[in-house]
Amino acid sequence: MAHEWLIVAHILIIGYWLGTDLAVYYISGAIVDADKPTPVRVYAAKAMLLLDMVPRTALILTLLTGLSLAGARWLPAGMITAWWLWPLLLAWLTLTWTVFRLEHSELGHRLARIDFAFRVLVVLACFALALALLTGIGAFAALPWLAGKLLIMGLIIALGLLIRVQLKPFGALFGQVAQGQASTQTEAQLRRLIAQVKIPVWIIWVGLVAAAVLGRLKPVF
Repeated sequence: MAHEWLIVAHILIIGYWLGTDLAVYYISGAIVDADKPTPVRVYAAKAMLLLDMVPRTALILTLLTGLSLAGARWLPAGMITAWWLWPLLLAWLTLTWTVFRLEHSELGHRLARIDFAFRVLVVLACFALALALLTGIGAFAALPWLAGKLLIMGLIIALGLLIRVQLKPFGALFGQVAQGQASTQTEAQLRRLIAQVKIPVWIIWVGLVAAAVLGRLKPVF
């Protein structure tokens, strides 16, 4: 019964992830629309940052439920066990929300760097585990479909880090907008920045759909 509920939770989390990401994507259009009143653009920016916490939360919960499901049936005994997996990833989730709540403080900046470094480690772990499942090393069975899902998850997390790097100029640029001091050049830079970020977002969406398809192909792949 617990396994079936984990499957339901896994599917629902991915659904919320995609749905909210679409909302964030739509709102970003209002942020860069120079024809909209400044208060509307500021409100849109605040809404976008808050809504973006849903995909960030969903990413961690997708990894948590997915690894729990895989550990129950496909991974070597003891490789993925609840006694360390759930506390670790729930601590990561707590860190993610703490960074969001303290984003404008010095402590928030320090925690953000810790979160960034941890995500790099998670990416490397996903790729290493995927390689083991692709080749069937040692106690690992050769499970290409599961290896593919882990590769995609590692890629998605890596793209999330890329988006963070790309968005570094956003605060300074939008600060000028919020203060009513944005020049034509600033507005153009802001539009280019959001346009660049949309490319990795599209790849993330494709990756989520591909991972879901791989999950359905496991009987033959």
